[in-house]
Amino acid sequence: MNIEEIALKMELLERQNLSKSAEITNYTQSALTAKVKKMEREIGQDVFKRTPQGLKLTEVGQHYLQFLKKVAEQYEDFLHTIGPTQTSILVGTSHTTIKIYGPSIMNALQTSRSPIDVDFTVESSTALNHKVHLAEIDCALTSNPIKHYSDLHYDVLATETFEVISSSAHIIDFDQRTPVTLLVLSKGCMYTHALAQWLTDKQVPFTMKEIKSVSSILDFLEIEHTLAVLNTKLLALYPCPDLHFYDLDELHSVIETVYIYKKDDSKQPFILQLKQVIESLLEQN
Repeated sequence: MNIEEIALKMELLERQNLSKSAEITNYTQSALTAKVKKMEREIGQDVFKRTPQGLKLTEVGQHYLQFLKKVAEQYEDFLHTIGPTQTSILVGTSHTTIKIYGPSIMNALQTSRSPIDVDFTVESSTALNHKVHLAEIDCALTSNPIKHYSDLHYDVLATETFEVISSSAHIIDFDQRTPVTLLVLSKGCMYTHALAQWLTDKQVPFTMKEIKSVSSILDFLEIEHTLAVLNTKLLALYPCPDLHFYDLDELHSVIETVYIYKKDDSKQPFILQLKQVIESLLEQN
């Protein structure tokens, strides 16, 4: 029996409601029913009695819950005694976020001699949101996704703005509805979605091209009928004097940056430590 199994058993015994436990543990109710039966086989007696009001702890169940709490407390005392150990956390970021904050995060962790070892994976905010929900990654720092899962926290850490740009030599008149090429870092980015929807609403034909390098995007803007959408902070890292910035009516150019993580996770203390590091970096900016 490992500490994750202990935590799950405590959740089941304390909540006494399999459907609610299923909502926050990412297990199905049938899987939790099987775990209860296995628990009862292990100790040889029932831990629940079934009543018209639902599950209630038996006396044995109450004693078993107290036993598990003591084991968990002793384990925490043991970890405190041996001191912090290196814990690996898989963090998801968008293409924009990793370019702006990735090096600063790694430098802050190394400077503070943090016990957290971070590995980054880079995808769109939609994909990262789903992967945290499936527990394929531990947490994510990205723009606020459209869909929110009930088992996840979405802590807003900052608000970001984005810019719609083109070369000052090729300013686009959107009222002409001339077909344009839209250059983006990621097709799944929330900035991309916002501008793509604006162009669609304005009936401006466009072709989208994903280019992973900001410098390459800026080079391609020399082509006529080409524009790009980039995070304001990221764009500031690549000074380019020959840009035209568009102020487009009805385009909301503010996006929330959120820290996404599981409500119930064995690594949560380390995930929250990493959140504090990121928050301190954002305050400095």
